Amino acid sequence: MEADFALLGVDTEGARLAAGASATSGENESGDFELWPEHQQAWEVFLDCGRQWRVIAGMGGVYFQGLEATAVESSFRILGVPRKDWKRVRSQLMVLEDEAAEILNER
Repeated sequence: MEADFALLGVDTEGARLAAGASATSGENESGDFELWPEHQQAWEVFLDCGRQWRVIAGMGGVYFQGLEATAVESSFRILGVPRKDWKRVRSQLMVLEDEAAEILNER
């Protein structure tokens, strides 16, 4: 997971926060985090869209708004997410997106 977050420029502690865990809770002995099967599709779409953020850059710096909707739909199709699951997976993806944006915008 740390390698996945490194692609987004998030540090290890940021990865732990985005996973909803403190530095010690939710983590097993190897340092990995558990991903529930019902969240697997959203996680895969999130990773697939990792470089597709809508970004505003100006005098105040850079602000990450969220994932590009066209990239999300494209990922759904490429990864074979069944159309009937899109709403559920998008809801889960929005949680990941909000947490990641909060971390990315702290810099």
